[in-house]
Amino acid sequence: MKKIITYLFILFLMISCSYAINSILIDDFNSKVLTNWWTFDCNPKLDKGNLEFNGQSKNWYAGGVGTYIAKENHDLSQFNALQIDIIGNGLNSGNLKIELIDDDNNNWDYEQDSSKNYIPTKDDRFVFEQRIDWSGLKTVIIPFLSFNDDNPLIGNDKLDIEQKNGSGGLLQFQFICLGNKQSGKINFSIDNIYLIKE
Repeated sequence: MKKIITYLFILFLMISCSYAINSILIDDFNSKVLTNWWTFDCNPKLDKGNLEFNGQSKNWYAGGVGTYIAKENHDLSQFNALQIDIIGNGLNSGNLKIELIDDDNNNWDYEQDSSKNYIPTKDDRFVFEQRIDWSGLKTVIIPFLSFNDDNPLIGNDKLDIEQKNGSGGLLQFQFICLGNKQSGKINFSIDNIYLIKE
C-alpha cells in the first residue's frame, strides 16, 4: 500500500511540474488591485476580478495598460504563445492591440523617443491586434509568430524572449484599447493572462 501511495504521489508531482513548465501566469486580477501595472489615458476597473475597459475612442485610440515582466534568472524562452481570456460585449466591443517589448541592447530597460509617439529607440516592439466582436468569454491563444515587428531597423528585428548575453529577454507587455470606429465605444474585459508552451 505504501508503494502505491508513493507512486501516486510521484505521478502527481510529475503532472504538476509538467503543467508548471507549460504555462506561467502573468495576472488573473483576483486581487482586485492593479499592482505592477501602469495605465495610460484610461481608467480600467477591477471590481469583477477582471480588467474591464469601458470608454470612448478618439481617433481610434482609448488608452491602455502595461506591465514589466522580466526578472533576473527567470528565462521565458520555453514559451511560444500568449493566452488571454477576453470578455466581449457584442459586435462593437473594440480592438485589443498587444505589444511585446524585448531587450536588444542588454540593459533590461526599454528606451523611447521623447516625442508623444513613444517610439522605441533601441529595442524591438512586436504587435498583434485582436478584434473583439463576440459576447461573453473567449480564450484567445496568440502564437508569438503571429506578432509583427512594429519598428523595423530598430533592435535586431527578432523577438528575443531568452535571457542571454546580458539581455533581459522579453521585458514587458502593453495592452492598448482601440475602437473599431474612429470614435467608437470600447467595452470589453481581459483576464487570466498566461505565457504558454503550445
